[in-house]
Amino acid sequence: MSGPTPDLPPLTTSDTRSSISAIPLHEVEPSPVEDDEDYNNGDSYPWGSNGTNKSSDHNGISPPDYPTNPSDIDIEKLSASARRSTNFLGLTPARTLHILSAVQKYATFPPTLFLAMHYTNTALIPLVTRNVREADTYLLLTRPYYQSFPLEPLMVFAPVALHVATGIALRIHRRRVVAKRHGAETHAQRKSIPWPKVSLTSALGYIMYPLLVGHVLVMRITPKEVEGSSAGVGLRYFAHGIAHNPLIGHLGYATFVTIASWHFVTGAAKYLKLSREYITEGGLSGSLRRKWRSRIINGVAASVAAVWIAGGLGVVGRAGMATGWEAKSWDKIYGAVPLIGAMFRS
Repeated sequence: MSGPTPDLPPLTTSDTRSSISAIPLHEVEPSPVEDDEDYNNGDSYPWGSNGTNKSSDHNGISPPDYPTNPSDIDIEKLSASARRSTNFLGLTPARTLHILSAVQKYATFPPTLFLAMHYTNTALIPLVTRNVREADTYLLLTRPYYQSFPLEPLMVFAPVALHVATGIALRIHRRRVVAKRHGAETHAQRKSIPWPKVSLTSALGYIMYPLLVGHVLVMRITPKEVEGSSAGVGLRYFAHGIAHNPLIGHLGYATFVTIASWHFVTGAAKYLKLSREYITEGGLSGSLRRKWRSRIINGVAASVAAVWIAGGLGVVGRAGMATGWEAKSWDKIYGAVPLIGAMFRS
């Protein structure tokens, strides 16, 4: 007969989640995620302990979804190497991860304030007034508060660039940590390490970035280059551009605000820990809660986009082309914009 088995404490849900968080995968970033892919199976790599290789994409390894909030990172549950080894800046991988995640998150605060004002001026006020000239007055009155130096660079340009840059840096850092953990030394071994998955929110952000640059080029940079100021650029300037080519104008604007709305709303849900991955309840009840949470968030994003399109295109976009000196001035500005300028040159 075998000897008596030692008494073990009962295994609770909390204990299970803690043990899961303690596996080496979460050197990258532990959090309540629903992706249960085994990212730490060294045997799946060609240089694994038994030299086998499971035949699937990325040598049988699928990169997991990563959390968004720096508060999801439990330093105490990371491996010793993540807490002791340092980079050239003297930062451990865990500390580097926390700093990058925090910078990416908090860099969104100033643009959120700007977006609230801009959304009010370009979507809500036009819908309320139903008059483009009156709505333009409100825009021109409030614009100096967020388009003057140094407010504009501090509220918009620098934080947005920092948000994008840290997002890219996080992906590179996570992949390097995983490569180091699995002993990938040669270029071929490092190349076979999969990149972290790109969530829909992140993908929309990367798509939105060039659209945002184009918007800034049309509304801010080109007017300053042509006329020395963008003081006369407002909602009627936008309506004048839409009227020149309604198909391209409507399609471009609707695409831009739809992508922006989904990125902002789903990103805010993640940062506020309201997104579906923060529902950790199991079973059918948890599955239903996650499904409905996704539906609610998508519904909010769709509503934000619908209101934006209704105000921007349903009211402002129907104002038509300008006349007289305004039309000539605005045609000159639009004509200097790369790619679309040919449509405005007579």
